[in-house]
Amino acid sequence: MSTLTKLKLANASRKPIEETPEERMRNRMVAHLTEQLEMATALAEGRPYKATRTVREKGEDGTTVTVEREKRLRPWYWHDLTGKWFIELRYANTVLALGKDQNAIEIGTKDKLVQTIQTIIDAVKAGELDAAMKAALAARKKPGKSA
Repeated sequence: MSTLTKLKLANASRKPIEETPEERMRNRMVAHLTEQLEMATALAEGRPYKATRTVREKGEDGTTVTVEREKRLRPWYWHDLTGKWFIELRYANTVLALGKDQNAIEIGTKDKLVQTIQTIIDAVKAGELDAAMKAALAARKKPGKSA
């Protein structure tokens, strides 16, 4: 018992970390933007990018095996015929309205793509796109069925 007297004892309980809906929304958007950032970085470096996800499958002998599978990702950025690059932000499977009749950000050249995505991540963390994300989420929700 003399060993335990050297330690500082406390009466504490473990509580789960509670996120507000806004924080959950921002964290989800930042995670998706981080994937886009990794894809854009690979594009700038001229190397292929493949995202993977962990899946549990049944093996040949019937046991459950953890396997990595390729994840299908679609880039949110593109370029037009003149060479200008654009990025559209998506949340809840809809394109975010960033302003009145504006749904994309004009980047200009491909070399500014990574820097622009990083700026967007900072804006999401600061909460600047909360209203647009809430509007996209509200537009996606279907009205309840009346009995």
